[in-house]
Amino acid sequence: MKKKIEQMDWTDGSGKALSNLAKAMTSIEREKHDKASEYYSDPMLFVKDLNTGSSVMLVPSNDDTGKTHGRGYRKCSMVRQRIPNKVSPKLQIAVLLDMLVGMLVPKGEDVTGPLGKAAYRRIAEAMVKAQNADSWLKNNAKHAASVQEVMGQLLDMTWTERAGDSLLNMIALPLDGMDVTMEDLQGMVMNEHTQ
Repeated sequence: MKKKIEQMDWTDGSGKALSNLAKAMTSIEREKHDKASEYYSDPMLFVKDLNTGSSVMLVPSNDDTGKTHGRGYRKCSMVRQRIPNKVSPKLQIAVLLDMLVGMLVPKGEDVTGPLGKAAYRRIAEAMVKAQNADSWLKNNAKHAASVQEVMGQLLDMTWTERAGDSLLNMIALPLDGMDVTMEDLQGMVMNEHTQ
């Protein structure tokens, strides 16, 4: 599509103007449909630059092998997916260490005594040894069931929802310099679909 459009004469700013129009149209579409719904459509659009005369028609492609199932547009339903590191590993370690060692420091004090320092050292050594969390837990953990329960809660927190994909199966038909009627446009579309 891009090659065909590049060969045409468009007024500077046309792309931005159409982009702003597209954003508004997409916003209206989102308001009309539920996030969980999946739907198809066949947009047929005619765009003309009134300064240069360049014009193009956007129509669904006749390719029915893709994810749009032969339609011009498909909006997929929202997807629930797990984000493995929604909280970065560095932040996870920092939070856990601060809370664990904080339990060993006398209340109201910000001084880490020998007990706190030893806890930091032992935790750091264990983390270095634990190259595979599952086998480390099986072989070394003294509270494996509790650790697994907390890990399950943490992993559940990494589920997130994202908007479904918007898929296009459209082609551009340049109409440069042509005076076309609605019947001509329909004939061009029919001709394109029979090829």
